[in-house]
Parts: sequence; structure tokens; C-alpha cells
Amino acid sequence: MMYILLNYAYIRDAFVLLPTTVGFTMFCAMIIGFDLPKNPFQKSGRDIKNSINLVMILFSVWLFVPGLPAMAGLLPSPPELEFEDGQYNVETTSYEYPMPENVSSIQGDYEADVVFSVYISKPVNYQYQMPLAIILHGFASPQYESYIDWVEEMSSRGVVVAYIQYPSDVMPPGYDNYTLLEQYGMSNHPFHLPRAVAINAALDFMVTKLPDNTNTDNLLVGGHSLGAGYAFLALDWALDRGWANESLFVDLESPYARPVQDHLQPDLSRLPSNFIAHVAITEDDMSVNDCFGVYHQKLLGEDALFIEIPSDRYGFPRLVASHYLQATETHDTLADWGFYRRVALQSNWLVANTLNEDITAQGLKEILVGSPELTNMGVWSDGKSVEELRVFHDAINHESYDHCKKWEGP
Repeated sequence: MMYILLNYAYIRDAFVLLPTTVGFTMFCAMIIGFDLPKNPFQKSGRDIKNSINLVMILFSVWLFVPGLPAMAGLLPSPPELEFEDGQYNVETTSYEYPMPENVSSIQGDYEADVVFSVYISKPVNYQYQMPLAIILHGFASPQYESYIDWVEEMSSRGVVVAYIQYPSDVMPPGYDNYTLLEQYGMSNHPFHLPRAVAINAALDFMVTKLPDNTNTDNLLVGGHSLGAGYAFLALDWALDRGWANESLFVDLESPYARPVQDHLQPDLSRLPSNFIAHVAITEDDMSVNDCFGVYHQKLLGEDALFIEIPSDRYGFPRLVASHYLQATETHDTLADWGFYRRVALQSNWLVANTLNEDITAQGLKEILVGSPELTNMGVWSDGKSVEELRVFHDAINHESYDHCKKWEGP
């Protein structure tokens, strides 16, 4: 029962060999401890014990038999992504930023060991102008190592990346007596207020550490989970400074809520004409409701593409699109196809714009806005196509997300 509940709430059939291992272990334990079950239709003095033994053995067989084809190597394997690697080695330096006193005074103990910093990653020996990417992490996951693959994929292609750490564990006034409301892609968490102050401080500090050849006219702002919601804060901050007037990419991955507070609303009337956005959700995300992303796409407008990264359990290993697909710790084949391939294309598009390679930039844009080349996810080793990315240009008005018009959380 515990496995069934865990599988429903979290595992999502991702680990096909887990029930096989559990079942085989249980089978061996029952045989060793109770011997082979006797014929249940023959009367004996141990009917109850024999019946329990038989039921447990049958249950263990039910658990491990489905995984035998995977153990025997009989299931098709997923496709390996063949994509050109970045040309440059990456150099990363972290800089602790001064945390505002009105934030540090209300921080909790959970992140006491974190030195909140701005990480600047850049390609080594790169002499040209570099576009800038600003990346924000998910809730309570400030470790740079959790997003290093994302950052280095971009920097290896000629992008300077600023990875912004902000505190999750803060206790502002009212933190313990508010009623949470999630609606229209926003939430009324009081925690947004000190986090926004910290993010602004980090961004202001970031400016002093950027390489001289950083070109802020070409910008990407992205984030994962809560960091995707806070990407709107970073975007508004950048637009206030006149950045991103040549090209802009917004990448929101498995996004959670943005702040509802009036003074934290972004002014998106300043978006440049050369603008693309990806709002990507994962099919088996058990942490964040899809409707946040639906409303983020609506806010960003017609140049934002809403993307569903599907799960595909056809072969082995199974491809399960979880909330943590973008984290380095869960970097697998599905992440390569559904996430890192897009990161590479986004980076190449920004670099092409920065270097005034207009033909290259236009070709990449045609891919990024939802072409078959983007949605294709390869084929299993037996020739069957992997489930493709599902794209929506107006998700809020699609029947699949009609429920979001009335959705409220939690």
C-alpha cells in the first residue's frame, strides 16, 4: 500500500525496477520464511498461515513480473540526442552580495549555511559581445550545483549567465496568520515582499560584476518553479534600465506563482518587438498546478509559446516528466530532448542577435516558436516515435485548459 501511494503521489511509474526489486525480495523472504504454499483447497491445521503465505507470494509475483522484460533488456531504449555541443569552456565566479538588513533580520535557520551570492558564468577566451541571461532557482533550492547544467549549456555557447540566489526561508509580518489564495497566476504570499527586496539587491550588485563585453541589449530572463514566478521581477527590473531593446527571451520552466502585490506587477508594455517566450510545464508535475503557466503565457502575450513536456512510459528507462526535469540531479534523456535542446536553441538565438547574424537568428526563431523541429522528441530504438512536445499559442482558450478560467488554489 505504501508503494502504491508513493507511486501515485510522487514516483509516477518512473522507476520500473523498484517494484520488481521489492517484489522479488518479498518473494524470496516468503519462500525462505514460510516455505512454498500448500494447496489452499486441502484442509490442514495451518490454513490461515498458508493462505497469507499464498496471497503474499502472488502479490510479490504481481509486483516483479512486469519488470522482467526491462531486466532482460527486451524493452526499447530511448533516443540519444545528437546536438552540437557548445564551443567554449566555462568559467564561474561567485560573489556574495550585501543582503538588505530588512531581509537578513527576518531570515530563518533553514538556509543559515547559504552564502547568498550572484554566480557569474562566462565562456573562456570569448572576445565578442555577449548577451546576458539571468536565471532564478526554485523554492528552497539555491544551490548553484542544482542548475549548473542549465547555466553551462548557455555559457558554452557565448552567453554570460548571472545565477541569482535569493532567500526562501523568510518570516515577514503576517507570515503565520494569512489565508493563501492562488489565482490568475499569482499568489498572496507575504514572503514575496522580502524576497523581492533581496532579488533587487542581487540584481543591482550583479551589474558591478558583469564582464565589460556584456551586451544587455540582448537578454534572457528565466527561472524554475518559484524562480519562474520571480523572473517577472527580474524582467521588470531589466526593462526599467532600458535593457533588452534588441532581443529578449523569457524562459519559464515548471512555473509557480508570481506576486499579487500591486507594486510588484511588471510593466510589459516595454517588451521589444524581437521577443520570444517559452512557458514549459511537465506532464507529471506533482508540485505546481498547470494554471500558473497558463496565466503566465496570457500575461506575456501572443509571442509566448506554452509547452507541455510529455511523459512516455513505452520503453526502458521510462521517460517521466517531473517537476524537477530542469535540475542537474535529474538530467536524463527526456531532459536533453525536452529542456536542454531548447536552452541551446535559445542561447544560439541570443548570440546570433548579438552578433547581428540576422539570417541565423531568423532561422532559429522559426524553430523556437513551435516548428516540428522543436516538437520532435526522437524515436525509441524499435522505431516508435517518442511522445512529442505539445504546444499551445493560446492555452487559456484551449479546451485542455478551460478549467483554469475558474481555478483557484490551493
